[in-house]
Amino acid sequence: APCSPEAGSPVNWIAKSDSEIVDATMTELERLFPLEIGETVPTDERANLVKSTVVRVPRSVYAATPGRNKYRPSQESPIKNFIMAGDYASQKYLGSMEGAVLSGKLAAEVICDKSMGRSNKNGLKKVHSSVKTAELNEREPVGIIGTSPISYGGGQQGSYNDL
Repeated sequence: APCSPEAGSPVNWIAKSDSEIVDATMTELERLFPLEIGETVPTDERANLVKSTVVRVPRSVYAATPGRNKYRPSQESPIKNFIMAGDYASQKYLGSMEGAVLSGKLAAEVICDKSMGRSNKNGLKKVHSSVKTAELNEREPVGIIGTSPISYGGGQQGSYNDL
């Protein structure tokens, strides 16, 4: 989910305290798994949180704005023996470890189907016309802004105010 208003969230989760994030997460888990978590489950059968750590990586996931999936390539490509995998490839999760793992599984299915002479059930995704016709302009890279671990793609543990 988006973690800040800049990424499309109505809540700035990056600025929330660890306990607020854990409480919100537990509330969502209770909603999703009412038979395993929550006050209605008998204490001896209830899944309980034993330990938690909040890791803040605000730029770890791209903003999932409507219509963006059409630009993500399928695992299968028109180039012989070139299969794509990664969080950027077409799959149901955002750019995340889970998305990368699912994409790897889908890529493995493409490889298996090709080796068995079958067509892949997902097929080759058409490249969006705006991608094919877009004018390419060289741009200067943005560079690294800041000196915290987050600036370099690492996770930040501790208080948001310590940054």
